[in-house]
Amino acid sequence: MAEYSVTTHTVSNPLIRAVAVCEERNSTWKKNMEDVTVFHEGYGGKEGASFFGVFDGFHGQISAVTASREMPVLVLEQLSKQDPLLSLEKDQVKLLSRFEALFQKDYNRPYPGQAQNIELGLGPEQLENLTKVEQVNLAFTTAFWKMDRVLGLGKNETSKIRWSGCTALLCLIDSGLPSSDGKEQGTGQENNTPTPSQELQGGRILIANCGNVHAVLYKQGRGFRLTKDHSTSNPKERKRILQSGGAISVNKQHGLVEGLTKATRGLGHYGDRKLKKSVIPVPYSVSLPTDPSFQLLVLASSGLWEVLDEHAVAERVLTVIELTQQKFILKTLCLMQTVEDSLISDSQSCIQSRPGSSIFDSVEPSSVKDEDNPPELDMPEPLGVQARDMQNAEETERHQSSVLQQESEVNVKGTMADSLKNLSLDYEHLAADICRELVDTALVSGSRENISVIVILLHGLDVLRENTLKGELTKQTNTM
Repeated sequence: MAEYSVTTHTVSNPLIRAVAVCEERNSTWKKNMEDVTVFHEGYGGKEGASFFGVFDGFHGQISAVTASREMPVLVLEQLSKQDPLLSLEKDQVKLLSRFEALFQKDYNRPYPGQAQNIELGLGPEQLENLTKVEQVNLAFTTAFWKMDRVLGLGKNETSKIRWSGCTALLCLIDSGLPSSDGKEQGTGQENNTPTPSQELQGGRILIANCGNVHAVLYKQGRGFRLTKDHSTSNPKERKRILQSGGAISVNKQHGLVEGLTKATRGLGHYGDRKLKKSVIPVPYSVSLPTDPSFQLLVLASSGLWEVLDEHAVAERVLTVIELTQQKFILKTLCLMQTVEDSLISDSQSCIQSRPGSSIFDSVEPSSVKDEDNPPELDMPEPLGVQARDMQNAEETERHQSSVLQQESEVNVKGTMADSLKNLSLDYEHLAADICRELVDTALVSGSRENISVIVILLHGLDVLRENTLKGELTKQTNTM
């Protein structure tokens, strides 16, 4: 199997358990790595806001690298108009000011095939008239439009025929928490620390994609794709391209746009007028309120999705989770058995070493015969007394043994109960295992592209652990 590294992250966002990221070049088919992934904690200076991005490069990595660096800033510029807790830093404001003239030049120019001509650069009063969903759509549409214009400057591009391009997938997980000083911006009033349920109720997940890069939400054993397929396999996209005068080749399954790429939407591609006309930078976006049933998100480049769909991904995820649970249960039960054996051994040692616990401990054998005082022939009475004493001592010993055994069982149960209370999973390790499983499966399934995967374990995965692992262990404990 291919060798690649998986990077894990522990985040402060209360909605996220752990994050794992893998970027695999797939050297069998690809000479260079053109994918780029990004992760920003405390996005926009807001506590509990995490930003993720997957940029799938085409004809080089330059567009993907540039977009990974500047797209988070362009999105933040738009979202900060809607959320006062999000803010730009000084260097980010300076960066945006450099592009101001560029953006003003072509501000309201629609792209061919765009579903609707959304006015860019609306003011605060106009934004208030839009619904929350419309505001999110506008924010991402504007950011993607601006990012495409920046790539049109051709910075670091060297080709004289066609500059690079990329598809993009963005994800913002916002817990909805106020800043760390406990005050709402602009109000000066302190807020009480929210409970976990309040954190879930106030949070949201924003997703935007442009191209054949996708996000899949895993919940209750099923996978749900949160993105739209912008590729030649989508009949609506094919129709849009053909109606606008573009061409789709027939040399591949579903064909290639202008004989070059499966993606029908994306950023860049300057220098090739036909390709630029067909591949538009218009994203699809969605906003979801967080829910306790959300267990994890998988964000990935086209290298994963060309061989796996959301259902196959859900199957692989479930396999890894179940295997992790089985290993955890076995390990914990072995530990509990060791604790039980140790406590029982200690109680037996206590019984054996207790003074006077046996009648034979009080009988001192005599090695010298008393010839001057031979024993009398009348022995029945002393023997009867001794027999009764032995019987009483044995009953006392059995009672003491029973008491100590009961104490031992109580200790074992108590120790096991404490162990159950302190159960915890290594979420970073689990996220890394899921990441590896998905990449390995894609390679085995014949992927011919770079493969980049981000696995985000959400708060809902804890529900799975509580209900399944602790329930199983409690049942096993009661039978021991």
